[in-house]
Amino acid sequence: MPDIDAIPQPQRAERTQVIAAIGQLPSGAWIAADADNTLWAGDVGDEVVRAAATPPHHPWQPGEASLVQYFSLMDRSYADGCRFSAQLLAGVDPEAARVRLIEAFTARIAPRQWLIGALQEAMARGVRLLVISASPAPAVQLGIELAGLQGADVIGLECALTPEPQFVEPIPVGFGKPAALIARGLPQPDLALGDSRWDLPLLQHARAGFWLVPASDEL
Repeated sequence: MPDIDAIPQPQRAERTQVIAAIGQLPSGAWIAADADNTLWAGDVGDEVVRAAATPPHHPWQPGEASLVQYFSLMDRSYADGCRFSAQLLAGVDPEAARVRLIEAFTARIAPRQWLIGALQEAMARGVRLLVISASPAPAVQLGIELAGLQGADVIGLECALTPEPQFVEPIPVGFGKPAALIARGLPQPDLALGDSRWDLPLLQHARAGFWLVPASDEL
């Protein structure tokens, strides 16, 4: 596996630069965008674990998750931390989890409105948006709905308990992001958006890539 830290970090893109590039895309072009701290401030995968670890816990059981242990795992292996969040969400009733997560996302996830607006305008004229994230796919889908990006496609971590956890490979983490696009037969994105070093392989894969300031730093 290539070393993600060996990828040179580009300059952070200016807001006006990103809006102009999105505005120039014609109908039929497509954008691949990271979700957490790109489309919104916050991390929906973290919020899954936070909800499970915080009373009243429901629909999870007390003791199923610990934020301290989760962030420690993320420090040791980012991919394993992402898998844990997806596995945690896969193990409970999706509708009950959705109710809990709507409350959590409304309180703690803040859409980056200038970017959401530019993407909405692009989608209205026929540009396709695919959101690709290391967070659990159902959580990303909910975040997209709450942000007002209905109609966007989603690639996130997909986990099935059968009964052992099984993940759809390649998981969309780091170099797995372009690999997941290729595995699905998708062409090179016309434009890609991301904010962290884990997004750099996706940005390199696209015809044009923009490395944004993390959305949480704009608040």
